[in-house]
Amino acid sequence: MTDATLPVTQSRLTVFAREYLKTIGASVHEDGSRWQVNLPDHVDVAFGDGNEFEVVLETGSSSHGGQDEFVLAPESEFAQQLLDEAISISPVGRLSVTDELSGDEYQYPDWVVESDLQVVDASFMPYYDREAVFAVVQIGVETVSEYQTQFLEAVAIDASSQEELTGMAETVLQSFYDPKDEPGGSDWEDNSTESVGTEVFEAAVSECQQTALDNVREAIADIRESASRAADAEFDEYRQLQNQQLSDLRDEIESVTNRLQNVADDVDTATSHEDRVDALQKREELQAKQEELEQKRAAILESRQQGFEDKRREIYQRHQLEIRTKPVATTLVSYERGEIELQLADSERNETMRAPYAAGVGYTDTVTCPNCHATLSSDNSVEMGHTGVQCQQCR
Repeated sequence: MTDATLPVTQSRLTVFAREYLKTIGASVHEDGSRWQVNLPDHVDVAFGDGNEFEVVLETGSSSHGGQDEFVLAPESEFAQQLLDEAISISPVGRLSVTDELSGDEYQYPDWVVESDLQVVDASFMPYYDREAVFAVVQIGVETVSEYQTQFLEAVAIDASSQEELTGMAETVLQSFYDPKDEPGGSDWEDNSTESVGTEVFEAAVSECQQTALDNVREAIADIRESASRAADAEFDEYRQLQNQQLSDLRDEIESVTNRLQNVADDVDTATSHEDRVDALQKREELQAKQEELEQKRAAILESRQQGFEDKRREIYQRHQLEIRTKPVATTLVSYERGEIELQLADSERNETMRAPYAAGVGYTDTVTCPNCHATLSSDNSVEMGHTGVQCQQCR
């Protein structure tokens, strides 16, 4: 997961629900884990019919509330209804991220961070404006063994290049989406997507959803591994039960066979017509029972010989992950691209270097060594050479 991943926790839901209810004009009286909520007469919500209801915070009890009572928990129906309600009334936001947002705190390239040189001065020179789409994507991962896990992943995508802007997502999330405040402060405004076009905007939102999935792939892999272990355990239990059933069938068939032998003796030694008819009827019933048991055993033996493939497939298909993504907030972000000028120094002298940079994003492209033109990185950071700045490969 990234620094912009928000687990759907009870505390986060509590903050969201409190602020959202107040946003739509509700009065909320909190008494421990129970809230008494009163909605204004003009407010209609999809999750209830009346204007007065209680919200019960998850306490480890049932996630289903009673009449005029809603349970707020990460997996409760009410939590999902609140999110859906908020999405339905929220316009696409628009904001501007400028260099003023970071003040003097620039995000330096890794080849500077890992260097022994000091940054004694830095300045950003914006050359042009770009548009990005910021989205908070809800990711739900559902399995049979682990009912549902949810993430909220913040993602920013450049509208033109469709590249991910990791630093932008974290900047917008931290600066404009503080759950204690209204988003954005003075730089926030509601607007349309006219500046980039609907198709470009929708494509960027779709890319945000895919990127959000990629960003939590390790967490999803852990859930998938857990589901696979659960499927393994269920299949192993089924296989053991089938082996036990084979053993029981063997004993039952042996018992029926012995009874058939006894009935055969009764047929041969019957002293009356009625006794003989009765013995023949019992033999017929036992033969039918024996045939039924033999068929059951043959079916299990054949299935076992094939590795119980049908049952294995059924179990593993049932334990597959069901993954859903949904953007719960979208914002069109204007930001500046240009260069950052870095004054680097050691104990004896200083030199200047420039790198591609964007406000709210940080370092945006690779830079090569001014001496040998090798790509700079955390493993090939800059140092001070005899003729100026060079990379470690120049030694």
